[in-house]
Amino acid sequence: MDFTGYGGEIRELVKEIAECRCRKGGAYMENCKKLIKIGRDSRDSYLLGFACYYQAEGYFCLNDYQNMINSLTEGIVNQREASQWRLLVRSHNAMGIDAVNRGNATVALDQYITALAYGKKYEYPYETALVNSNVGRLYMSFGEYDAAVHYLKKASQTFWNYRDDFFGKINLATAYASLGRCSLFRKNLKEAEEYEEKIHQAGKEAEFNYFMTRGLSAKIRHEQGRWQERDQYIENIVQNLKGFQTLIDSHEDVFDFLDFLLEIKKYQELEKVFPKLDRMAEESGITNLKIELLRRQAVYYRAVQDRENYLEVCARLYEESEILKEEGVSVFHRATELRFSLERARKKEKELLKEKQILQERSEKDALTGLANRYKLNDYTGKIFDKARERQDMLSVEIFDVDYFKQYNDTYGHQAGDDCLKEIGKILGGLMQRDQNIFCARYGGDEFIVIYYGKTDEEILSLSKELRQKVLDLKLEHKESQESEYLTISQGIRSGIPEHQHRMWDYLCAADKALYCVKKKKKNSICLIHRNEENAESVIV
Repeated sequence: MDFTGYGGEIRELVKEIAECRCRKGGAYMENCKKLIKIGRDSRDSYLLGFACYYQAEGYFCLNDYQNMINSLTEGIVNQREASQWRLLVRSHNAMGIDAVNRGNATVALDQYITALAYGKKYEYPYETALVNSNVGRLYMSFGEYDAAVHYLKKASQTFWNYRDDFFGKINLATAYASLGRCSLFRKNLKEAEEYEEKIHQAGKEAEFNYFMTRGLSAKIRHEQGRWQERDQYIENIVQNLKGFQTLIDSHEDVFDFLDFLLEIKKYQELEKVFPKLDRMAEESGITNLKIELLRRQAVYYRAVQDRENYLEVCARLYEESEILKEEGVSVFHRATELRFSLERARKKEKELLKEKQILQERSEKDALTGLANRYKLNDYTGKIFDKARERQDMLSVEIFDVDYFKQYNDTYGHQAGDDCLKEIGKILGGLMQRDQNIFCARYGGDEFIVIYYGKTDEEILSLSKELRQKVLDLKLEHKESQESEYLTISQGIRSGIPEHQHRMWDYLCAADKALYCVKKKKKNSICLIHRNEENAESVIV
């Protein structure tokens, strides 16, 4: 993020937020709030998009998920307006994770798809890989293992390029662990073993999520029949649970581990971990997580025939399910509100783009004729001249003006003169529509320029004659003309293949000399020259 254009106070706040990001302490949140206030007061979407996202990260670490969502929602609208596409990908990804945690897979998938669209369009491979990994895990929870593997492999291929980075290595190991789980679900033990080996090769950081990596190893040992080693992994996970802080970013792996313990009847271990997980689920305030844990507890109490606790858990499960219904409506409303906010932002963006396009057209178009002006002409001729010189193609420059135009204005008035130039502009516009290798511009006053690319002298003369005839066919009366009773034009053309020593200016000067030559000898004629010297060969028609 670039804040070089901001004052010292803002740059200092941004720096402190970046430095405190891993700690997420009180100073971190205070700085985010200060930056948000400045952004709101100044209506600065760039500041708000940045500060709201990092405030959401802080709320995530504080287990304050309602405020996290509020920050993400405000951030997304401002990021869209400020074109902060990287943060927008991360924000939609975070919204998807929250929707998964709350048990709303439809909203989650919608958020992930939106994130992927931005990530692909604006080319943010790392952020796109984060989303692909989450989509893969979502499909895995549905039992759609082929789709899960597709997304997880795409994620792992990208994370491999970031394997020297601490978090890149963690995300790579996470993708490998998920792929290993898919392999076990698909009864492919050998493939699961290969992914386990890849996790070990990734290094010690790969063990960051021990529920996922060691849980995979425990399952693999079980399938191998190496039960003593399996139990050692299980005991290690149970012991490490003491330092476990939140269910949010690992709940799928935690619940998968609980399902595994239920499957192999490790009831003593379940009895040890349930109290800690119960507190964590309650602290999260996320009803869906409470329900998922209660379901495992109900299975456990039924298996050990503890009817009293079983009935109590079932009652709590019913109560939480009723709450979840109400939350589902709230999540839907929030998602809908965000959609409307984004639509308003998109509409505003379209209006701004339209205004920008109008301003650009005004800066590049001649107001009277609608043709390109001198600014646009200079830009185009520079590019087309370099192209012709590089490819050794023919390039022709024509300058023409209206014969006796001053007398025309004096006789018929300046409005009639403007109308005359407009009609010529329409003719030239038609030529350009018909042939993309023709470019026309108003040079100034009654002078116009036509650039012909890749055409022979015969073709140039044919087109210039056609232009001359179309002007005559307008039948604009010109009593003061000494050439015709109607308005006419005189045309000077320089044609040839640009050499290394040539410049576009040479062609323009030569075309201007050709025009001077033809007007001196006979107006309403065309002069085409092939070289820039005074004694250049010429054709006058």
